[in-house]
Amino acid sequence: MNILNIYNELDSHNFDLNVDHYGAEQCDKGYSFGPTIRDNFVLHFITNGKGKILVDGKTSYLAAGDLFILPKDVSIFYQADDIDPWTYIWVGFSGSRAKDLLNQSQLLENYYLHSNLESPILGYMHQINHVQMHPIPSITELVLIGYLNQLLAALIEEFPSETLIKPETQTKHYVQQAIKMIHNHYAHPIKVSEIADFLALSRSYLYKIFKQETGYSIKDYILQVKMNRSCQLLEDASRSITEIAYSVGYQDPLTFSAAFKNYFHMSPTKFRKTQKNKD
Repeated sequence: MNILNIYNELDSHNFDLNVDHYGAEQCDKGYSFGPTIRDNFVLHFITNGKGKILVDGKTSYLAAGDLFILPKDVSIFYQADDIDPWTYIWVGFSGSRAKDLLNQSQLLENYYLHSNLESPILGYMHQINHVQMHPIPSITELVLIGYLNQLLAALIEEFPSETLIKPETQTKHYVQQAIKMIHNHYAHPIKVSEIADFLALSRSYLYKIFKQETGYSIKDYILQVKMNRSCQLLEDASRSITEIAYSVGYQDPLTFSAAFKNYFHMSPTKFRKTQKNKD
């Protein structure tokens, strides 16, 4: 196993919340650990590769962009993939408030969550891993606890426990997550069923709340995002129609051109000429 960062273990004295240790690992193929029972919580964020965790008799397969936690006082086993082993960054923490704060998120429900590599959660974990040790230990401790608080706040914000969300707020949250997913993946052939599966909602319910909140069907919204982005790209004369088609999720330039013409009542080439004449 290759250690990417030096394993840092701290002697903390804060009763409410402590950063106990942190680091990062690039695991060998098939590397495993456990079953183990921790006396603190250890949050892992997968930055590359794949692996699995086994907890409460249930195996879950995870990949880059996902996070999982080694829960306090619960037996867990985890293993890197035999072909594409994972790399992850971790932060271990404890304290009287640790479990209560985690319970405000969805993380302790299944001990893993599907996030993405742009998540602020990962950003704060990197911040913790790059904290410089100060000659005065209490200063280092305060800086780390500050980042840990921001990390947990980001976790709760991205994955709030359903008990925290009022029904109307929960609906908005689902729609916001769907919109976020569309904007992150419009360059790929994204399907409504994939968004529904990601949010663990039925397709019909997602359609209903999305239409209710935005006034658009999901398919129409995806098309709008693709078309608006293609207009921006068409303003750059150096980009070919084929390149633009691929950039907004169309594998066939002719299909893209037909969709564009149907949406704007003019071809991409004519749109480009129109914009050029405006300049």
